[in-house]
Amino acid sequence: MVSRRTVVAIVCCWLLVSTVGSAAVAGATQPSASSTADDSTATAAGCFPDDGYEFTIGTQGPEIRMVLHMSLLTNLGGPGAFGVELTGSIDGPPIIELRTGVIFAGIDSVSGFLNNPFEPFSIAFDYRFDLPMFGEEFVYEEDEAPIDGPVGDTNC
Repeated sequence: MVSRRTVVAIVCCWLLVSTVGSAAVAGATQPSASSTADDSTATAAGCFPDDGYEFTIGTQGPEIRMVLHMSLLTNLGGPGAFGVELTGSIDGPPIIELRTGVIFAGIDSVSGFLNNPFEPFSIAFDYRFDLPMFGEEFVYEEDEAPIDGPVGDTNC
């Protein structure tokens, strides 16, 4: 079982890394007006709302596309997410993909939230490593979050 202190430390480190990383990476784009209209709308992958901040690391050849989701921090009480989607490629189809974070369904009733504060939270996790140049047998996929605890899982 993960201690509360460990979870707080991980969240604080994540905030620090995402804040420093977002300030250091050029080419970040704000979410479009159409994508922020409804925080409960999920992306095609089914993990996160369509309100992330997009970054591209690398301009020629290898690149990493990153979408940083922080609506859990900005949409207090309502549905939101705190996580990241990463896709790495080399001038072609994705080779490695990672989607992970926390999804918050929102607070329907204060008493329900106080009785079970973990119920509206779920963990999103999806990992895929694919070497398309070698065929289908060189694909590894994992969608079970490597975390145990009182929160559920969201399939991507």
